[in-house]
Amino acid sequence: MNLIPIENNHSLYRDIESGAVLNCSSSDYESYLQHKKLLLEKQDEIQSLKNEVSEIKDMMRLILSKLDSNS
Repeated sequence: MNLIPIENNHSLYRDIESGAVLNCSSSDYESYLQHKKLLLEKQDEIQSLKNEVSEIKDMMRLILSKLDSNS
């Protein structure tokens, strides 16, 4: 792969064959991976909270139905 550095940027290079711009900074890549991991953790936490709320709603329906049947 033939890469040419892009002016005024130490981590960006252009691939001569494809014309693609590549970021060759490992610290930028590590930062991206950490950010992605945090987003996935937040999504998991949100899904867990949704599941808990759903369980609470089901329990409330059950309680209400038992109260109605005793009346």
